[in-house]
Amino acid sequence: MTKQSGIYSVRLMGAFRLEGKDGARVEVASRKSIGLIALLATGRDGERTRQFLQDKLWGSRESSQAQTSLRRELANLRKLLADQPEPFLIAVGARVRLNLPVIRFDIPVPGAANENDPPPPRGVSEFLEGLDIPGEEGFEDWLREQRTLIHTESVDWEAAPQSYLPLPRHVLDLSQPAPGFEGRPAVAVLKFQNLTGDPALDFAAEGISEDLIDQLCRLRWLPVIARNSSFIFRPEDLDPKSVGQSLGARYLVEGRLRSIGENFRLTVSAIDAESAQVVWTKRLDLPGSLSNTSLAPLLDDLTAILAAKIDHAEQSRAVARPATSRDVNTLIWKCRWHLNRMTRRDSEIARDFIEEALRLEPENPEVLVQAAWRIGWSHWAERVQPADMQAWSRLAREAMRADPEDGRAYAILGAYELLARNNERSRSLCQQAIGLNPSLPLGHAMLGSGLSLAGRPDEAIQSLLTAMRLSPNDPFAFHTLGELATAYWMADRWRDAVDLAEQSLIRRPAYWLAHLVKVNALLAGGDVSGATAAAQAMRAHCPGFREGDIDWLPFVDSSWNSNLKDGLRKALQTEGPGRG
Repeated sequence: MTKQSGIYSVRLMGAFRLEGKDGARVEVASRKSIGLIALLATGRDGERTRQFLQDKLWGSRESSQAQTSLRRELANLRKLLADQPEPFLIAVGARVRLNLPVIRFDIPVPGAANENDPPPPRGVSEFLEGLDIPGEEGFEDWLREQRTLIHTESVDWEAAPQSYLPLPRHVLDLSQPAPGFEGRPAVAVLKFQNLTGDPALDFAAEGISEDLIDQLCRLRWLPVIARNSSFIFRPEDLDPKSVGQSLGARYLVEGRLRSIGENFRLTVSAIDAESAQVVWTKRLDLPGSLSNTSLAPLLDDLTAILAAKIDHAEQSRAVARPATSRDVNTLIWKCRWHLNRMTRRDSEIARDFIEEALRLEPENPEVLVQAAWRIGWSHWAERVQPADMQAWSRLAREAMRADPEDGRAYAILGAYELLARNNERSRSLCQQAIGLNPSLPLGHAMLGSGLSLAGRPDEAIQSLLTAMRLSPNDPFAFHTLGELATAYWMADRWRDAVDLAEQSLIRRPAYWLAHLVKVNALLAGGDVSGATAAAQAMRAHCPGFREGDIDWLPFVDSSWNSNLKDGLRKALQTEGPGRG
């Protein structure tokens, strides 16, 4: 974190760190002081009420004791930072706030000194890593929620009341799920704000939000509130909880369009209406023309990433529910959560959840899609061809019949056909999936895999890069990165192949295909010693791998399988015969 602006810098991702003037570290020993700073940083305008802070940090004490403890903690922080040229926090009456203009954060905080800087790399750190305050359940609940929902690109939300005349409860009960979506959470896109200063661009901001609604409506599993309902609210006066209750939506999407020189910047945020916490924020730089041609791929990106963020948030909710909660929707989300952990035991647990959902609702399109995906993933991970593999194909086909407009079913069946060595059929299904939903990362990823296996790596690279662009934080990104590495190796782009293989292995150290491609790319590039070291690393991380596993890869031209085998053997020649 540079010191070009702001006097203080605060790190909240990973181990907490506070720096003052000239980057000197300020040792904050009190856990409650650290918690207090984090609570303020995630509040609107860096501000919280004293009562809120007391409830979260000293909720186990009597009110008078909590008040005294908060005053003492504030005094200690001021004393700790007394030699700094600007105050770090300000307490006025019943409210406490951070002096945001002189503070830089490692997460986006509106109003902070580095608000307009690009967000730092996300990394894999946990929010307030290692911090807990035993006995303070209010803080522990808040911290747990933050660790589930916070994304390092945003902690921003707006808040204020909005009034309109709602329908009586007996006419429309918004506490009930959206009809026809089997209890799934609804999302509402609010009218995007035009902050360019040019009223003539109101149509552009509104048009982008309308187009986003149209794109989200193509995700068959996600109910989307119609614009005529969501556009009555003013985003600048947003109270997430009341708006969510008024619309019957669990998630709200709001956006702000600003001028950046001759071009524009669009900031889009997804908010969990029940907790008033931001799930995700994205900044997009737009060309000055704002044409449909330039906006279309950006809207594809937003749709795919929003869907992934809402999907992840729902998985976290499902896992937090009591084990006795057995409604179909909870079973689906729990299945997905366990699949994303990518262990054999979790795969078995996921199987139990989705099989129970199938017993409850055997014709539910969402259940069928998730059941087919669960089987397909398990078959791919175990590299086998079991007798019941046809269940994968059967469930995918049933999902297609249940909802012919759901692109996911086509992509999942395409994955089956790919492993069944029907490459052309697989690519056709994936193209149909993309036609139904251009924002479907799985469709682009499987199409890229099919093109690569068909010996068309240059085309494959484009599809795989599109899949990564649409879902950059996907828990299965290691697979797409491994496929990209394979395509680069096939295209004689060996340095790129090594780079992508290493990126895949950072995310999944035991992914044998990424190891194998790295070995072959290093060897092809003339780095024999590097290839040998990579082969040894492969043995250490993939003890169950055997050379025969390479034949499982469904290349149309089997000479590619032979090339991979030959490369591995050559890399291991210096240490004796390899295991076969």
